[in-house]
Amino acid sequence: MKIMIPIVIALAIYFLLGGILFNHIFKPSRPDFSRFFEKNRRFGSRLEGITQEVKKIENDWAHCRVEMQAFAAGPPEHIHETFDEVFTVEKGTASILVNGEKKTLKAGESLLVPKGTPHKPFNETAEIVILNDATDRQATMPARFVYGLASLYPVMDKAGILNSPQILLQMAAQGNDFDTWLSEVPIPAQKALRWLLGPTARLMGYGNK
Repeated sequence: MKIMIPIVIALAIYFLLGGILFNHIFKPSRPDFSRFFEKNRRFGSRLEGITQEVKKIENDWAHCRVEMQAFAAGPPEHIHETFDEVFTVEKGTASILVNGEKKTLKAGESLLVPKGTPHKPFNETAEIVILNDATDRQATMPARFVYGLASLYPVMDKAGILNSPQILLQMAAQGNDFDTWLSEVPIPAQKALRWLLGPTARLMGYGNK
């Protein structure tokens, strides 16, 4: 018991100081998004069955073409705190779970998911679904969020399951700036966990590549 107390104190100091340094002084660096996506325009996740192609970056927003493979599971149900997300179907039939209610969109149809709303896109059909306007008139997501996805997808596929510690560490290394949160877990708890784990995740080599 006497040995455990100093260990607990040392760990508490480590996580507290590390959290302060990582989240408020030495924040994760971000590249010039336009230059980054010139070389990394297309990326995806086999696990989710989704491929993203960045068409252009404009005013720190990304215009993306999203392809969902046949019977793609899509991401877990999640929330964005800081931005609305617009889904426009260019080809096929997309299913989107919004606040627990399934909505079906066909080619030419759009749906706006307000920030703070739990949602999950997926594909229930045997055909590829292509999302978002091919004319690039509608920005899709903040560039910083798309950059986070480009770094998360390879870790996700390597882990092979959506609830793996590797995925948690990758998200923690990116910090709370990566605005995606599981809908079934209180967001303050997720933010606190990222805040605490961020320094350790970066020391382990996780983060934006």
